[in-house]
Amino acid sequence: MGQLVSFNGDRVYEYPPIYEDPVAHMEYAQMADVKSEVQKSTENIADTSKEFKLSTSDLNKSPEDVFEVVSKVGEGSYGSVHKAIHKESGKVLAVKKVPVDTDLQEIIKEITIMQECNSPFVVKYFGSYFKNSDLWIVMEYCGAGSISDIMRLRRKTLTEEEVASVLRDTIRGLSYLHGLKKIHRDIKAGNILLNMDGNAKLADFGVAGQLTDTMAKRNTVIGTPFWMAPELIQEIGYDTKADIWSLGITSIEMAEGRPPHAEIHPMRAIFMIPTKPPPTLKNPEDWSPMFNDFIAQCLVKNPEDRTVADALLEHEFILGAKGPEAVKDMIADAQDIAAQCLLQESRNTFDMISSDATSTLMKPADTIKSYQNTGLDFGDSTLVQHKTVDSRSDDFFTAADKYESLNNAFATELNVNEAQASPPSYDASQASSRSHDKMDHYHHTVTNLIRKSLNDPDPDYRYLVELSTDELLTQKQMLDKEMDAELEALQARYHAKRKAILDAISQKKNGTVKF
Repeated sequence: MGQLVSFNGDRVYEYPPIYEDPVAHMEYAQMADVKSEVQKSTENIADTSKEFKLSTSDLNKSPEDVFEVVSKVGEGSYGSVHKAIHKESGKVLAVKKVPVDTDLQEIIKEITIMQECNSPFVVKYFGSYFKNSDLWIVMEYCGAGSISDIMRLRRKTLTEEEVASVLRDTIRGLSYLHGLKKIHRDIKAGNILLNMDGNAKLADFGVAGQLTDTMAKRNTVIGTPFWMAPELIQEIGYDTKADIWSLGITSIEMAEGRPPHAEIHPMRAIFMIPTKPPPTLKNPEDWSPMFNDFIAQCLVKNPEDRTVADALLEHEFILGAKGPEAVKDMIADAQDIAAQCLLQESRNTFDMISSDATSTLMKPADTIKSYQNTGLDFGDSTLVQHKTVDSRSDDFFTAADKYESLNNAFATELNVNEAQASPPSYDASQASSRSHDKMDHYHHTVTNLIRKSLNDPDPDYRYLVELSTDELLTQKQMLDKEMDAELEALQARYHAKRKAILDAISQKKNGTVKF
């Protein structure tokens, strides 16, 4: 009963008055002791949300004394995300629990960026706690979830009207960030959250960057490949306009359900994005000229010619957006589906407990599959991403495995090519030179992605069959270099340890002689 009231209460509390259930409304008000707050208008509730702060007393207590953790809602960058209630006020919040053995430098960066932001279009940060081996990061709760989550639940993409509404708030968030010289670097549908009022907010600053006054552009390759700007992949320096490219890709993602190139392996996409023409909607005639033009202005390959966030706010497609009311039906639909899934799961759990285990074990699994695999592959949602593993202890052996796999794939490709006669004009040295140039061009980018894949306990090499001979040569040469570097590092560590042991032996001997 308590949890059910809590669920209804959250929904009532965050929906506009048109969705309010009077009974649940009063039950929630009594439970949270915020009756007067619930009676306020939607605007007043939004204002109260902005003014919420954790008191000094709250921050000095154990987090369990301050919050009641209701449920786990998924995974964010570096940790699990939970729905929680501030006990004193009844305010619903999000708590990200991050293991302290995670890269604290990245976590501190994410907290710092959120702490410096104060915009209704950026997820708000309230405070942090240490509890046992976890860092608790307390943030604003966006009950409707990410755009990616909503598409999965509904098994539908967004209408043009819904896309415009989401983009308007997203661009406002980007305009705010870019004004602070901050780059998000991971704009996609999974990192745009909606609250129950239909307001879109930028989230997940785990890979965001800061441009200082003395640093006009950055060179670090980071982000999600399908959404990456060409200049980011090429490492020729990038600035806030990289987010504008990602916004254009996200626009296509919301309209079609997937970003361009999603059907190919990310490693191949890395080669294609800088070399292919800017992507467009698959069926541009199905969409308005304004929407097509908006995407075209975002997806300009030369960043110098690409538009900026403030200019996009004046684009006719955004000026015509209807605002939060355009997505309220979408949110209500997604919430109903989520509630039905939860109800079905609870029924199946009850059936499993009350029936013979052998005849009922399959039911919950089937339900979970139907809830998670909705028939459309939209890529990673905001709740499952940036799984970063910093340990390098197994890299040498994993690289050897991948090296062997690349050799096999390369040999197969050569056998196929050798069966066909080479044209008289074919020059092996020219081919090698072209491959070498391409390797230098993309070396750091692809190496970064390979390093991530090295940490995959069950690597998938099927994408290799899709690569051309040049691309296989490029990867093979990069792995050769990486293998050499790993061997040199291993040798250096060996000699350093050996020297320390020999020095200790020498000191012992010298000590014995002197004695």
